[in-house]
Amino acid sequence: MGARPGSLSVRLLVTTTAVLLAAFAVTIVLLDALFRQMSEDAIRDLLEVQVLTLIGVAELGADGTLVLPTDLPEARLNSLSSGLFAEIVDPVGQRVWRSPSAAGIELARGLSVDAGERLYQRRRLATGTEVLVLGIGITWELVGDASYGFQVFVGEDLTAYERQLARFRQQMFGWFAAVMLALLIAIGLLLRWGLRPLHRMAGQIRAIETGDVDLLSEDYPRELAGVARNMNALVRSERQRITRFRTTMDDLAHSLKTPLAVVRSELGAREPDADVLREQVARMQGVIDYRLRRAAAMGPRTLAPRPISLAPICREVASSLRKIHADKKVDFELLVPDGLTYRAEQGDLYELIGNLLDNAWKWCRGEVVLELVDDAAAGLRLIITDDGPGIPDDDVDAVLARGNRGQSVAAHLQRGDVPGQGIGLAVVAEIVALYGGELAITRDETSGGARINVQLP
Repeated sequence: MGARPGSLSVRLLVTTTAVLLAAFAVTIVLLDALFRQMSEDAIRDLLEVQVLTLIGVAELGADGTLVLPTDLPEARLNSLSSGLFAEIVDPVGQRVWRSPSAAGIELARGLSVDAGERLYQRRRLATGTEVLVLGIGITWELVGDASYGFQVFVGEDLTAYERQLARFRQQMFGWFAAVMLALLIAIGLLLRWGLRPLHRMAGQIRAIETGDVDLLSEDYPRELAGVARNMNALVRSERQRITRFRTTMDDLAHSLKTPLAVVRSELGAREPDADVLREQVARMQGVIDYRLRRAAAMGPRTLAPRPISLAPICREVASSLRKIHADKKVDFELLVPDGLTYRAEQGDLYELIGNLLDNAWKWCRGEVVLELVDDAAAGLRLIITDDGPGIPDDDVDAVLARGNRGQSVAAHLQRGDVPGQGIGLAVVAEIVALYGGELAITRDETSGGARINVQLP
């Protein structure tokens, strides 16, 4: 048995947190890279300015020596450990000048740049300081063919830059953590509000289980309204089944009690009356048959039953009745639209149509008509008529009751004109009630026989 799934709210919150963490992680990485790139670009621009400034203030002597003023335009170059360093070397790498700030530092060691080119490089000095170095190669041309080449290097200590970068990262993590916390609180509140109908539905289902309420309320959002309706239909169906089961068992016990007492009494007599025993056995058989037939009327077992084609059922039932009543020539007419279907349990449709046709077949003189009408607004309508004696209005309630056939029908039963137990129409009435339909019995004006009208929603 698998582990029980966790709370839907927790799962959504955990999933959202994971997505936010991934999104924020990508954003932080991109912002960090962007900040580093912009900061380094700013340092490079500063170094460019410093190199051009040094070149501008430098003067070349007649002997090719390079002379720079003692008071440099950039004050940081005059201060020791200011973090800004400068050094000028000749084409073979010999130092010709360095700034007072670079005392004891070999900024250009191992570096070389050709005339007219630029060099950007991160490097770690012998002192352990990491610097960003810009080098530019220049050539001074004097009068005639004389020219002198130099390499100007300027470096910026990255210690302050790294501190600034660390401070930025710390602030960025703090901002994102605060934003994420605020978002998670907002999302949690939204989830609580959005899932409130589900929590309310779960609470009502528990209340149904404990018997505090009968059904779910149906004032739910559109996405849950169908679930509530189907759940209520399922609850009603199950309660109806339980009620019918209990009623059937109670009625069966009550109906069999008297015949069994009579049989027990006769069997205890010296000379049991065989006719009485046969009568009571037939009575018990009729009760059992009725209960079995009634149990077949199950009603809608699913929330969305399959559409069942009606014409084949009608023809199959009619074919069976022709064989059962082979000695009775019946003109049967079926009026049904092509492809007509109805969503119901197939067994219920067989019971409904079978009992209606069987009843009409037994009582007709020779003509039975079954018409099925598909009413888009009202549902399915079944109209069955026969040319038999009909059912008087006073007998309608009786023939729909269990095991009764009415006074006029009983007269035929006493003569043995029509076999049966008088349960067919009662089963029909129960099936129609299970589906929430209506059943009406009248006299057909044309044939004078019975006209049974069944309306199923």
